[in-house]
Amino acid sequence: MSLPENRTAGLTAIFIFLAGISGAGLLIPRVVGSTLLISYFVAFFGYFWLSRGRLNIQLLISTGLFARLILFLKMPELSDDIYRFIWDGNLLQNGINPYIHLPENIRNQGLAGIDTELFVQLNSPNYYSVYPPFNQALFWLATYISESQLAQTNILRSVLLIADIGSLYFLGQIVKKNQLNANLPYWFFLNPLHILEVTGNMHFEGLVIFFLIVGIYYFDNSCIKSGLGFGLAIATKILPLIFIPTVFFRNTRTRGFKIVLIAGIISGLTFLPFLFSEAFTSMNSSLGLYFQKFEFNASIYFLLRKIGFWVKGYNIIGTLGPWLSLASFLAIVTISFVGNRRGWHLSKTMLFALSAYLLFTTTVHPWYILPLIPLGLLSGFYYPLVWSLMVFITYLGYSKEGFELSLGWIALEYVTVILTFSVELFKKYETR
Repeated sequence: MSLPENRTAGLTAIFIFLAGISGAGLLIPRVVGSTLLISYFVAFFGYFWLSRGRLNIQLLISTGLFARLILFLKMPELSDDIYRFIWDGNLLQNGINPYIHLPENIRNQGLAGIDTELFVQLNSPNYYSVYPPFNQALFWLATYISESQLAQTNILRSVLLIADIGSLYFLGQIVKKNQLNANLPYWFFLNPLHILEVTGNMHFEGLVIFFLIVGIYYFDNSCIKSGLGFGLAIATKILPLIFIPTVFFRNTRTRGFKIVLIAGIISGLTFLPFLFSEAFTSMNSSLGLYFQKFEFNASIYFLLRKIGFWVKGYNIIGTLGPWLSLASFLAIVTISFVGNRRGWHLSKTMLFALSAYLLFTTTVHPWYILPLIPLGLLSGFYYPLVWSLMVFITYLGYSKEGFELSLGWIALEYVTVILTFSVELFKKYETR
């Protein structure tokens, strides 16, 4: 099919794209996996058609904005994390610390905004909250402004929408500065996975991406602004801590040290009220259980787990999880050191570091890969876009009875992504 070089073809591509986003984000329940997957593939086809075409920039931006705004019409369909956000926000409204009270223990205490109806929608009621204080402030703000769940959700969506617009702007500035393909920011802004998982399902990776891009943009010009970006990314999701070695080893150690120090101060200040309290201990225990109990869409871990069943006869996640964490740490430090020695762009080193982490971890939800998309675009790798298509296969596993996905689907996902990466790496090596 030809690219949208004329108005009719362009409008057709937009219609296909928006129809797929609407179906996957508003109309199709998560438990109808095959239909959901078809709708997503339709959206991705429209996305590819649009991003490869020659449409007016204002039209591309308007399409990306409209795709997000239509998701404001309804509560998230594919994720129930929003209900924990609302729960935590209401606890704060009642003057209760969400880090030291399990939902099970306080659901019947007659607290404003806390009731059984909200409780039954929580996905981890037996875990303390793991969302950092920076996020908790946003949860508090949303529940302070409105008592309506949809309104509270849309307040948070507005924050994430602003973050996406900011990411688009700073990506454009980086692209212009480095004389890259001018279409790259729109490959990010129109990505269906990003739209559905951030604006649709309320995952704060969108805010993390904005802060990371700010950190990258100011890296060579302002240690304070760059450190602020990386620090707020860590304050939003703890995962960006994996980029600390990348920043530290980059260029001169003095600049890297300054940025790491500023990032540490910024993120540390947001956690300061909880560092020496019961709240920190509770949150840390929930994070520990997460790494030792949760398993979803993993690659290396699932292979080793299978071997563990053959050898030991039971699931060895309790011992395997910490060893994989150590392997991940060593891989990230090695990649950071090598990236600096070989003069890789900061985004490329970060891309490989995060990819290594995702290969070793026990849990890879679709939204976990979102930061790979802008990092890949800036460093000339497109395997994150392929991954953003293939990872949606995991939604096939949801049903009314729970979640179960054949390892064959997971193998298809990772084989496709790894083959794409291998081909890209080989071509780049050939053209040297």
